[in-house]
Amino acid sequence: MDQINSLFENLLNIGTGVGVTVSAFFIMWGAFQYMAASGNPRQMESGKSAMVNALAGLAIVLMARVIAGMIQSAMAS
Repeated sequence: MDQINSLFENLLNIGTGVGVTVSAFFIMWGAFQYMAASGNPRQMESGKSAMVNALAGLAIVLMARVIAGMIQSAMAS
């Protein structure tokens, strides 16, 4: 059982790391789009949308981490 918990924890850490990295990339990409828009409302909206979606994705990744941790602790009990 310890090996399964260890594997689960490692996969959870890798998934969280990948999710946070991808989210950070899209936040930077959205910020770049917003700054490079030069006042073009369509490009500014595209940049804002990318940043909001990246933050929503980050929230989902972090909530998944919390839920998976709760499931893991419930199964260990």
